[in-house]
Amino acid sequence: MKAIQLSLLAVFSLVLASCVQPKENLPQKIDDFVIKAQVNCKEYTQEDWEKSVKEYEALMEEYGKKESTYTAEEKQKVANAAGRYHALLLENAIDQSSDEIKALLKELADESKLLPAFMDGFKDVLQSDTVKLEKIFSDIFASDPVKEIIGSIGSLFGGLSDAFEDNEEIETIVDTLGPAEPLDIAK
Repeated sequence: MKAIQLSLLAVFSLVLASCVQPKENLPQKIDDFVIKAQVNCKEYTQEDWEKSVKEYEALMEEYGKKESTYTAEEKQKVANAAGRYHALLLENAIDQSSDEIKALLKELADESKLLPAFMDGFKDVLQSDTVKLEKIFSDIFASDPVKEIIGSIGSLFGGLSDAFEDNEEIETIVDTLGPAEPLDIAK
C-alpha cells in the first residue's frame, strides 16, 4: 500500500510540475529572436542571414498555427517584432545593393577616363578627313541594303521609296547637303 501511495504521489507530483511549469511563450520567443538579430546583424554574413531567415520563418509558421490562442497584446508583440525584423532585412538588402552600386560606379568611372581619349581620336579623324567621310556616307546611302531599308520605310509613309529608285537620285540628295565642314566637337 505504501508503494502505491508513493507511486501515486510521484505521478501526482509530475502532473503538478508539468502544470506549474510555464508554457512556452512563443510571442516572447519571437521578440527575443528579433532582439538578438538587431544586436548581432552588423556582423552577419550572407550565410548568417540565410540561417536567420529560416529560423524566423519557422517561428512565424509555428505562431501562425497557434495565432488564435494568443491575446491581442501578444499578437501586437509579434507584429512589432515582425516589423523590426523586416526592417533589418531591408537594411541588409540596401547595404548589399549599395556596395554593388558603388563597385559598378567605380568601374564606370574607370571606363569613363577612356572616353575623352576616344573622343579626341574620333575628332582628329573627323577634322582631318572630311572628304573621305563624305565619300563613306555617300557610299553607304548608295548601297543596295540602305536603299532597300529606305524603300521599306518609305512605303510605310507613302511615296518616299520612289525618291530612292536609283543611285543618281541618292547622289543628288547627298550633294544637296552642301560641303562638309570640319566638326568642332570640343564645344
